[in-house]
Amino acid sequence: MILKQRLGLYALAALVGISLSVASGGIASANTGSPDSGGGDIARLRLSGTCGDQLDMRLRTVGGPLKIAITIPSADPTEQWTITATEQDYGVVTGGRVGNPVDLIGSGLLPPPAFNSVEGGFSTEGFVPNTSGVTHGFSYVATRTSPTPITCTNTGYWTTPSGASGPTAQNPTGKPNTPPALTGATEADTGANDAALQFDQEMLTTAQGTPDTSRFSITVDGVARTVTGVAITDDSPPAHAIVDITFDGAPLTSGQTVAVAYRQPLTGGAPALQDMDSLQTASFGPVSIPVF
Repeated sequence: MILKQRLGLYALAALVGISLSVASGGIASANTGSPDSGGGDIARLRLSGTCGDQLDMRLRTVGGPLKIAITIPSADPTEQWTITATEQDYGVVTGGRVGNPVDLIGSGLLPPPAFNSVEGGFSTEGFVPNTSGVTHGFSYVATRTSPTPITCTNTGYWTTPSGASGPTAQNPTGKPNTPPALTGATEADTGANDAALQFDQEMLTTAQGTPDTSRFSITVDGVARTVTGVAITDDSPPAHAIVDITFDGAPLTSGQTVAVAYRQPLTGGAPALQDMDSLQTASFGPVSIPVF
């Protein structure tokens, strides 16, 4: 029952979790206590995005919060912009994700962007906690809907080691740079009509990441069953995923063996088991799962 209990908890976490958009950007400048840091800043890191937009991270006092500002360049106050901005923390040693992502706009930590002629465009700014010994990852996607569509993206990382001040630009993904692989943890329970397999990382849970039932084959003691459903759930914080496969026929009984096989689609764009970076799991199986 352990995997299924976790599956239920993960599903609950997914309902109350905050989705995030992840984008990439480049480092424009990294300043520590220089004149360019601005009045009163003891450290500052500014990064340019895909549209010349700026992600500005500033530390004013040791132990104080980070001031986060996002500016999208524009000379037209009638433009229509929307923005999603997210913070995800990481361990400074392993790069693994710490806690859940935070929606900076939805949580009120950053207000919606507004036109500011002094800043030279649409901007938003606010303060976030600056936890020592943790890498703070900030990302945003800004979209202009009028007069013509355009999308701007950026990502930045800030680390304040314990007892020190100043940023260190990093890129800790906390995710394997390989397709999702089986961990060896499986489950099939007496009285159930499903089998669960655990994978070693977060996986895409949308329709694109959920293969058609025809991609799986199930046998119980060598007798084929028809697969009726596939569900994928990530844990929270995301470190593993569980793929749960349901099938028809009589409920399982103790002592039986369920065998699961998966065929990776060869057609490009077809839904497939994959991670958040679109790396697809190769065909596997049959994987034998004893029923308890």
